[in-house]
Amino acid sequence: MSSEKHFLWEFFDPGTVVIVGARSTPGFGYQLPIWLQKRGHGDKVRLVNPRGGEMHGLPVYKSIGDVPGPMDLAIVITPAPTLPGILEEIAQAGIRNVIIESAGFAETGKEGVALQRKCREIALDKGLRVMGPNCVGVVNTENRFATSEVIEDALKPGGIGLVAQSGVFGSILLDSFPSKELAVSRAVTLGNRLVVDESDVLDFFRDDPMTRVVVMYLEGAADGAKLRTALERITPIKPVIVLKSGRTAEGSAATSSHTGSMAGRDDIYDALFAQTGAIRASGVAEMIDLAAVFDSQPLPRGNRICILTNSGSMGAVSIDVAVREGLVAAKLSEDTIKRVRNDAPAWMNVKNPLDVGPSGLFIKGFEAVLDDPGVDIILMFATVPYAVIESFKAFGINAETWIGPLAELRSAAPEKPMVAAAFGHPNWFKQLREICRKDVTVLEFPENGARVLAALARYAAFKKSRNT
Repeated sequence: MSSEKHFLWEFFDPGTVVIVGARSTPGFGYQLPIWLQKRGHGDKVRLVNPRGGEMHGLPVYKSIGDVPGPMDLAIVITPAPTLPGILEEIAQAGIRNVIIESAGFAETGKEGVALQRKCREIALDKGLRVMGPNCVGVVNTENRFATSEVIEDALKPGGIGLVAQSGVFGSILLDSFPSKELAVSRAVTLGNRLVVDESDVLDFFRDDPMTRVVVMYLEGAADGAKLRTALERITPIKPVIVLKSGRTAEGSAATSSHTGSMAGRDDIYDALFAQTGAIRASGVAEMIDLAAVFDSQPLPRGNRICILTNSGSMGAVSIDVAVREGLVAAKLSEDTIKRVRNDAPAWMNVKNPLDVGPSGLFIKGFEAVLDDPGVDIILMFATVPYAVIESFKAFGINAETWIGPLAELRSAAPEKPMVAAAFGHPNWFKQLREICRKDVTVLEFPENGARVLAALARYAAFKKSRNT
């Protein structure tokens, strides 16, 4: 990894921040200074508004040039037509790092395209590193700094580096991640990518010690060759999960009107991701599932999967998907078969998928599969009709009684990735999560688990090929 610090660090940990377009009435530019003050960053905030005066207990400067001392980052929240002049002022004040949160550029049509082109010319001429326009900037959970308000739960530090071309989409993901037990290291929203683009962020995440996996929403590449190089540099080290919109003509038109992107032919992106080892998600739900598994589970040593279930139908569905996605049904060892068969009722078939039904042998089956050297990956489907669970609740019987303390049991095979899948009553899902913690990833629906585990195995094989 490079020993030289990436320029984006200055966006995530600036010494001083000037907010251009701060306002005293509710609206875009009102809440951010208050939010930063509440999280311990009030001493670094400088406010600019032509009216001057005082706002949120802070002095307000009438122009950028009036702000005393050095400034590390400018956040611009003013109408689009003002941007050329403001960028000139920013450059004159010696600021290099800029986040433009204003909209009204290439996404709006010909006039917006011309305005964006003019701003880009100024930025490049003055050596400005500009993020946006039409974005909400960055989030850094390590120091609880952000350039737009986010919920408190989203500031819990984690291992997912998030980059989203859409500011709103990035914000919604940050809202939803905590409920999925996911947490980010840093997040970046790019908008129209005047200067800073997705490849710059990938290069940053490559060397970021907090980031274990990168999740990226992309509408179109700013520079295809640059993106290929960035992916080739990062994927042998860290997985990159990509949700790329614009797969259809209608989707391409939608991306153009959103962030002014040219989506390009989808088969080209498919080839790019396949060749560089990026993991392409088919939609938002799969992207979140992939993030959960890649963030919490080890890479498998091979592609041999065992499915442990108490529902034969779900076992059949799961093995169909697993094999179709490139996994191999593991052949259970004689020792595994013997350990389970010793206590198995006559009706139970001891094979893969291992369907224990209502035998009460879920824990024994799990322990046997954990120890089986011919099993690289484990997918479990565990559920009980909720009316049964309710009827036994008075006796202190819960999910752990039925399927065991999975988080503790899995310590016997820390090298094997494991997913527990379930659907049915939400309280069962909640109980399953409580006993699995983060040691065993819990997903809805067994086929989703099979697809994500197959992606994990493919990436493991790719990474091994690039590092040998």
